[in-house]
Amino acid sequence: MEGKQFFERASWTLVDQCVVSGGNFLLNVLLARVLSEQDYGEFALFLGGIFLLRAIDYSLISYPLSVRLCVAKEEERGTLLGNTVLLTVALSLVLVVAMAIGTTILDEESILLPACLCYLCWQAQETSRRFLLAEFRYRAAVAGDGIAYVGQVLVIAFVLWAGSVTLATALYSMSATFVFGALVHASKLKFARPDFTQIRQLAAEYISVGKWSLVNYELVLIRAQIFPWLLAVFAGLTATASLQAGLNLANTMNPIIFGIGNAIPQVAAHAYHTGGVLAASRAAYRYVLFGLGPILLICAAGLVVPHILLRAVYGDSSPYVGIVIGLQLLVVAGVFDYIAEMISKTLLGVQSGKLAFLVNVVAVGVALALALVLIGPMGVFGACLALLIANLVRAVGAVTAITWLITREKAKNQAHGTSAGGMAPTNPAVGAPAKQ
Repeated sequence: MEGKQFFERASWTLVDQCVVSGGNFLLNVLLARVLSEQDYGEFALFLGGIFLLRAIDYSLISYPLSVRLCVAKEEERGTLLGNTVLLTVALSLVLVVAMAIGTTILDEESILLPACLCYLCWQAQETSRRFLLAEFRYRAAVAGDGIAYVGQVLVIAFVLWAGSVTLATALYSMSATFVFGALVHASKLKFARPDFTQIRQLAAEYISVGKWSLVNYELVLIRAQIFPWLLAVFAGLTATASLQAGLNLANTMNPIIFGIGNAIPQVAAHAYHTGGVLAASRAAYRYVLFGLGPILLICAAGLVVPHILLRAVYGDSSPYVGIVIGLQLLVVAGVFDYIAEMISKTLLGVQSGKLAFLVNVVAVGVALALALVLIGPMGVFGACLALLIANLVRAVGAVTAITWLITREKAKNQAHGTSAGGMAPTNPAVGAPAKQ
């Protein structure tokens, strides 16, 4: 029964994430084909800003909710969701102001309104989706995600057929499909009237649970966003567009990285409370292996036939078909990113956010140093090489961190067994004898 539940959860989380990432991939390819390199470079930077803001909501709302919801009583869940909606709205109002300020500072007033609207609609869709995922309802999320992410491609393709597509019209089209996706998700959730007496306590709890997740996710995103932003500064938006074109293909790993990653924190947390770090690592390990095969297949395709992939996606005459070596570096970087991200999620699940923080700080420092050294003389190739090395450093650091935790736990269990006169080692998480 346990094996069946594992397979079902792992399979549906991948199906759902394939819908999300597949829609994003098709959207990026479509816009890369129809927008100018300048406009597509702006779109890449817009996505980077969205992801930085989304990480705040995920860490302070969605992740703490997933931890709280799995232990909440059935009759408490509706009120918990209602209270969480209020916190989400309050946080969204703050973050949309940040989006508006950033857009204005970058002198992009022409997309100020569509960018802010798109952010709010995306926030509604993604947060309601996370409510479903917190209950392991990956299958239920597929329909709304299909409307939102695949729907945006269809709408923009229709706009293109009817006339022409600009960056602003693309953002408005995305906003519309995100709204419909959010409504579909919300129809599958049971909300109750918020209890205002619990709001302050819940907010404090969410901040306490999510603070390390927030720090780590922002570091992960900053590490990735260093490269397109520094490319824009040193080589122009056309170079940023080229990097994004390569990332579009390398990011076909994202359904696996995000899909498996969506399940690991909850799985690791549950196993940790009953069996400690070793049990959590074993539970997460099954999910990691489940996704590793497809990751390696994508990497192999990018290494062996990169030129064929680039021409097939962007066309023979595209300015992006020349980033063959860059794509090869990016797919290898993606393998290291998968390993590091899965271990980082496990560290969060076993309440070792500080260790994950140290690993990510080192990776960001390496990424920034390499980007400053390599992007100037090497451009897009330098950015890809720097990202590969930074991801390798992060993966090595993550493996070292989880190994250290397991070794320390084993040493404590052995010491306890010796001091207790040979009794069964005590589970450090719950203080009960561990199963043999």
